[in-house]
Amino acid sequence: MPYTVTRQRQWPEGTPVVEVSAGGLDYTNPDALVEKYPGEFETFDDPREAVDAAIAICLSWREDGEPEAQVGHGATLGMTMPFDTCTFREARAWAQKRYETLPKCARCGEVLPEKHYTVPELDGERFCREYCAERAQEEVQIEEAHRS
Repeated sequence: MPYTVTRQRQWPEGTPVVEVSAGGLDYTNPDALVEKYPGEFETFDDPREAVDAAIAICLSWREDGEPEAQVGHGATLGMTMPFDTCTFREARAWAQKRYETLPKCARCGEVLPEKHYTVPELDGERFCREYCAERAQEEVQIEEAHRS
């Protein structure tokens, strides 16, 4: 599941929050502020990277005159809703917990992106990128050649 980072002024109080939205860009709250800092509107497969970006954005926003800025995480399911805020430590703990449950590449162990690769000879194993799928296929072919 992808995670997208945006800055928001949450309704109705106008609380400044850097949100990590589960589900990708189509599942962020619609009133996102325009991109100002690196990482905004970026989509991450690894929730830990998304939270790190959100924290960096939050700190920059605070330095630029928004001392009340906080981070939050959640899933809108395509609706508009405020996210509960949390400390940086809580956000990192949430991201680590999510990371541990995500499917990983059968070759390198990285988080599987939505678009992943398979190799017919490997019975449904999934790979994060074409490179890993090709290397895994080559390893199978080398193994088979050694058995012959």
